[in-house]
Amino acid sequence: MIVSLVGSDGAGKSTVSKLATARLAGLGTAVERVDRWDIVDNPAYPAARFMRPDVPDTRLCVAEMPNATRFLFLMWSISHALLGRTPAAVRPGAVTLLDGYWMKHAASEVVYGLDRAWAESVVAGLPGSDRVLYLRIDPEQAWERKADGDVVPYECGMDDECSQKSFLTHQGRILDVLDGWAERFGWTVLDAGAPLDTVVDQVVAAVRGDTEEGA
Repeated sequence: MIVSLVGSDGAGKSTVSKLATARLAGLGTAVERVDRWDIVDNPAYPAARFMRPDVPDTRLCVAEMPNATRFLFLMWSISHALLGRTPAAVRPGAVTLLDGYWMKHAASEVVYGLDRAWAESVVAGLPGSDRVLYLRIDPEQAWERKADGDVVPYECGMDDECSQKSFLTHQGRILDVLDGWAERFGWTVLDAGAPLDTVVDQVVAAVRGDTEEGA
């Protein structure tokens, strides 16, 4: 079963997915967490050996790519992370928890001017998610989490100054796209502004509920 944990920048996808994976494993659920950057400097992905073993530098280089090229690279990276290590996309009886999957980056590139219909046609060719858990957070709350310097121009409409105004404006536009997809595709919306333990508990409960129904 593929479960995608998605949300805009600052929603806590990586933190929540790591904690939820550990908690699920502790409860006896067979679970594997997959992140797009798993492919960097990882012998489990020999086809990605051409990439430099430096994730921060790789992310900066990706941000400098033209819009369409960047989108295609990001979609390749997450699909390769998923399919390169788990060829059948999901092992029988196990949960593959995807940190981000295509949703946030696709929304970002749409905001940056990518044709939405084309972007949606590209992601339609990726393995589908059995459940999408949308960690929804208001841009103001996201800024409070990232205002200590953990902000990059890509998250701010390519504003090199990474100002609060540019972050809030850009993230608000991404949120509009994600909200539209959430309603259209029936994603489960969780309040990412709630206490961390609460959010992790909700993710764990959703995943375990799905696995029990499918047993």
